[in-house]
Amino acid sequence: LYGDHRFQKDRSYVYVAYSHSQIRASTTGGYLLTRKSNFVNVADKVLSIDKEALDRLINSTKDGSYVTPQTDGEKRCFELMTLIDHASGNVGGSSARKKHQRSEIKSLIYLKGVPCFFFTFAPADTKNPICLSYCGEQIDLSTVSPRTGSDSERFRAIAQNPVGAARFFDRMVNSLVNVMLGLGYNRDGLFGQTSAYYGTVE
Repeated sequence: LYGDHRFQKDRSYVYVAYSHSQIRASTTGGYLLTRKSNFVNVADKVLSIDKEALDRLINSTKDGSYVTPQTDGEKRCFELMTLIDHASGNVGGSSARKKHQRSEIKSLIYLKGVPCFFFTFAPADTKNPICLSYCGEQIDLSTVSPRTGSDSERFRAIAQNPVGAARFFDRMVNSLVNVMLGLGYNRDGLFGQTSAYYGTVE
């Protein structure tokens, strides 16, 4: 993928690759779940689900309100949803993964306390020569002020190569964690010793 720009610039390849990664993660999670000793119990819950109770729960949660199961059918629906969350918790972009991330943040707060600071990090890819180099542009990074072309040329280069832009973003985030927080060099960061951090991509 990195050595051949044809894959990077293909308009469908990135979506197909991401879709396959989600399918693989979901399949792996489901496989690990069914290997447990309660497989028969899980199968019975799936086959005996009360569709009317499920419809009531769906309609009750449309406005975002908190719902407590009342009947036995609704309780079985909640148990089934818990199993589904367990299977899809590692699938990137899924609702279950976001739910698990919120639980991770809460657990980290309970362990380390509230965060000292919060910030949003958004590197300007269209103005950075490193990003353009990742996107396949011939940029001389050995100079102090490399020529990066016009605005339209930079925008077009990044739009045609989302993989290069993603590699640049990953490089900047890792640099931020290693240098600013001091985690990659076994030393204090810019704000002192870092006891914990948590980051996620919007």
